[in-house]
Amino acid sequence: MQAVNGAAAARSATNANTIANDNAGSSATATENVADGRSAAVHASATADASTAAGASPSAASAAVKPGNAVARVLARKGGTAFLLNASGMGLAFLMQVCLARELGAIGYGHYAYVMTVITFLVFPAKLGFDMTIVRYVSAYRADERWGEIKGMLRFANRWSFSLSLAVVAVGFGVLQLYAKTMEPDLYATFLVGLGCVPFLALALLRQSALQALNEVLFAQMPEKIIRPVLLVACLYAVVWISGRAGNAPLAMALFGLSLLLTYALGAMVLRRKTVAHIRGVEPVVHPREWMGTSVSLMINAGIYLILGQLNVLMTGMMHGTYESGILSAAVRIAALVTFAMTAINMTAAPLMSAAYAQKDMKRLQSVCTASGAAALAFALVVLLVLAFFGRPILGIFGPEFREGYVPLLIMAAGQFVSALCGQTGMVMTMTGHQSTLTKALIVSAILNAALNLILIPSYGMTGAAIATFAGGSFWPFAMVFVVRRKLGIQTSLLQAILKRNRGEGE
Repeated sequence: MQAVNGAAAARSATNANTIANDNAGSSATATENVADGRSAAVHASATADASTAAGASPSAASAAVKPGNAVARVLARKGGTAFLLNASGMGLAFLMQVCLARELGAIGYGHYAYVMTVITFLVFPAKLGFDMTIVRYVSAYRADERWGEIKGMLRFANRWSFSLSLAVVAVGFGVLQLYAKTMEPDLYATFLVGLGCVPFLALALLRQSALQALNEVLFAQMPEKIIRPVLLVACLYAVVWISGRAGNAPLAMALFGLSLLLTYALGAMVLRRKTVAHIRGVEPVVHPREWMGTSVSLMINAGIYLILGQLNVLMTGMMHGTYESGILSAAVRIAALVTFAMTAINMTAAPLMSAAYAQKDMKRLQSVCTASGAAALAFALVVLLVLAFFGRPILGIFGPEFREGYVPLLIMAAGQFVSALCGQTGMVMTMTGHQSTLTKALIVSAILNAALNLILIPSYGMTGAAIATFAGGSFWPFAMVFVVRRKLGIQTSLLQAILKRNRGEGE
């Protein structure tokens, strides 16, 4: 039974990790697009060009700069595509977890998922925020045809990330040797293979960011979200069928590495085709101090998002055992669905906000916030109601014991709904050059989250962790509603707009 519990914890931790990566990516997208008015205007121009190149008419491309219904139409069209791609990827990721769990067994899957969770944290310092920096700068450089800077940016980022990856792997290998004698052989072997994947995971993220900056969103997202999980499951079943032996964690990790290499090669081939004609024979131009400073700054925000998404599960496992942390991990993954639409809409709303703010068109910026916020809130409300009525059977998909996570699920889903109710606060702050203010709020949220976890988990277990997540995760978007209103005069919260309208009618 303990093995099952441990596997459940690791299995769900991997699922939650997938969500954390997606959320970090969406927040990164918001952060990368604008540092000042100039890059905002450049990015908006690139977006309009991309819309036309993708087959939209000039009038359709210009619809992004019209307030009201035109904004809603653009968000619906482009946001719908991003939503479908992310939804498909989430569904495939979920099916992959189920297939791996059934094929590897409880103990084997526990080893695999635990190592994947550790690898995710190792990749974070290895990429050093360069994935976000690439999207921000390459988008601007491309619009100005500054291919020397693009070549220099990609080369600079890849070299640094690869070097840092090797350093992370070396440190990880050293730590692994300290526990080698007390570690199960399969877990040790899985760690060895997993450490070898760290450099390629980091480089894959940079390649993904470069394609996104070049407006190749489909090729940027499809390898990781669609092709990789399909390849992994297909290869695993093929090897098991040919060998006639059951799968194990080291084999699954090795096949993950193979699928990683294949999808990276596919993306790298596309990236080369999109850039080779422009950068061949061009001397690379580098701005190391500027790029490094931006990367570190953006990495801090992304790191806090990661902490807010993962800390409760890790602390529950450390303080209350793997049984409850496993159940909590599944609840975290499901609760994240409440703001899933907001994540997808962010990819479309970001350049629209950039253009509006660069042109000082606050009315249009308000229209983007209202339209995107309303769509995200409507989706969040539907998901919240579904979880309230059907949360227990949904948790039961992971296993009968996971139904115990119903109360924590509702608490964390309510926290996600608060975030949706507050609107696109984080994105508005980053798109208008107020990242430092957002960082301060995120730091306070992370400290609050950690402190409440320490206080509540010993007595209340995963329910206490859920309460800590609700408080810490709700603080920063709620605070940013008032900051955005004070600094920009923009109302991101639909509730705030409704209350103001009612007061106006009453007067």
